[in-house]
Amino acid sequence: MTSYETWLKKEEEWIGVYCKKIRRRSLCMVVPLTLVLCTAVIGGLAMIGGSGMEDAGYSALGGFLAGFFVCAVYLAVLLPAMNPKRYGRKIDKNVRDLGCSESEKELLAREMLEAKENQKISYTITGPGSKGTPGRFVRTPHFAFLVGSTPYSILVRLSDIAEIRQGQEKKTAARRGGNTRRMYFFTLYTIGFYRRDRLQRGLTERDLPDEAFGFFDAGIRGQVLELLKESGIRIS
Repeated sequence: MTSYETWLKKEEEWIGVYCKKIRRRSLCMVVPLTLVLCTAVIGGLAMIGGSGMEDAGYSALGGFLAGFFVCAVYLAVLLPAMNPKRYGRKIDKNVRDLGCSESEKELLAREMLEAKENQKISYTITGPGSKGTPGRFVRTPHFAFLVGSTPYSILVRLSDIAEIRQGQEKKTAARRGGNTRRMYFFTLYTIGFYRRDRLQRGLTERDLPDEAFGFFDAGIRGQVLELLKESGIRIS
């Protein structure tokens, strides 16, 4: 097994802890509660409507079957999404999109596997729709790697970068609950990476960065910037 394959496996194991927790909670809590609730509600409504015990029993069975169908659809979507190998493929695609050669893949993997704790920042994402997803940043001599966010992984080759800029954006999100829709506001704290070849690619200073990290917590963004300062790249 190459260093690159070993690293991808380690990344799958890391996110696998979270995936296992979500699968266990869904199978042991969400599915049983859904079945019980559908059975009880539909059976109860039949009794309230004046149905006899036999008809109420049939209604309860219908509720159970409806709940079973809902759970089957839910699990059909959830279980493939919570497969750690899916996340390994996302990272591999990210590396290929960066245009890494086979030798650079091995360099990347060795640096990630050998990274010390003071080169890493681990945290829990607590922003809109995050559901307690784990996040992690790693800075090595040649790369900056953020995993757990959206998109799932962002890999930056530090030698490509001329400047790093910090910023923040005011965002609006909607949260639905029953028949209500609540709007709320939050701040996204960003780190933008600007490549050296922007002018050759027809980009100006006003264009969006080539890559960007986003954080709901300004403190986490600050810790990441401190690690990036050690790369020697200008930060503004």
